[in-house]
Amino acid sequence: MQKYRAMQDKVMLSMESRMRGDMQVRFGGRYEETYCRKAARRLVPSLRISEGGSIIELGMKIYNTHSISDVLRRIGEATEGLPSYQYKTTSVNPADIEEVIQELKVLPLTNHALLSYIASRNIDTELAKLHCVEIHYDLRRRHYFSIAFRNKSGGFEVRNPYFKGCIMGKDISHILHEQSIIQKHVCVFEGFMDFLSYLTLKKEYDTIVCVNPPCDYIIMNSVNNLKKTLYTLESYEYIHCYLDNDLAGIKTVETYSGFFGMKVVNEAIRYSEYKDLNDYLKKKKMLKH
Repeated sequence: MQKYRAMQDKVMLSMESRMRGDMQVRFGGRYEETYCRKAARRLVPSLRISEGGSIIELGMKIYNTHSISDVLRRIGEATEGLPSYQYKTTSVNPADIEEVIQELKVLPLTNHALLSYIASRNIDTELAKLHCVEIHYDLRRRHYFSIAFRNKSGGFEVRNPYFKGCIMGKDISHILHEQSIIQKHVCVFEGFMDFLSYLTLKKEYDTIVCVNPPCDYIIMNSVNNLKKTLYTLESYEYIHCYLDNDLAGIKTVETYSGFFGMKVVNEAIRYSEYKDLNDYLKKKKMLKH
C-alpha cells in the first residue's frame, strides 16, 4: 500500500466520458462538467487465416522462414500498422483528458457508493472486493474516487457510473486459477465487468454460459490490446472468448481464430440475445429492430 501512496506527485489519468450531452455530473461529492463528441463505431481488423496450429508455426508458413525471431519481428510489424479500435461510446479529446492528478490513494473496496454501483449491475460484491480496489485522487482541486482493477503493467482500469479509463498505463490483466500453473483452458473477456459477471454466474452455478474445467482468465481491458494477448494465449489448449455480440467482438474472435485455429471457441453464442455478458447477467436483452 505504501508503494502507491508514494505516487502522489504526478500521475497521468486517461479517462473516457460515459455521459451524453453537456451537463454537470456528481460523483464522490463533487461536480464536474463533461461533454461529448459524435460516437464512432468500434473497428476491428480481420486477420482470418484458414490454417490453425501454433502462432509461431503459422507465422513460419506465412512469412516463409524458419527463424522464430524473424516471425516475431514480422508479426510485430504487421500488427503495428493495423487500424486503431474505437469504442461505440462518446469520448473526449485525448489532449483534454490526460490530466495530472495528485494525492492518489489505493484502498480496499469498501465505499458504499461504489459497491452499490457494482450491485446495480447484479455483480456479487464479495467477488468485486476480492479482485478490485478503490482509488481516490484529486484533480483540479476536486476529489474523485472509482473502482479500480489492476493490469499486468501495474496500472489500473478505473470505472464508476460516469466514466471509465485507466491510470498509470493500459495493459491486459492475466489471472491464474492456481498460482504459477497454467491451465489448459483460458477465458477471454473484453473488460473487467464482464469478468466479474462471469465469476458471479459461476458462483450461481450457471451451466448455460460457464465452462466446467478449471480456467485461467485474460481481461483485454480494450480490444486495442488484442496484440498484447497473443503471446499469453499461445500457452493454452482451449481459448474461450466471452466478448461482446457486436461487430468488434465478432471480428476479434475471427482474428483469434486466424492465429489459433480450432483452439478458439466463441462462447458469445451462449448469450447471443444479449449485448454482452453483464447484460446476460442482468437479463437485459438487445432490442430487436
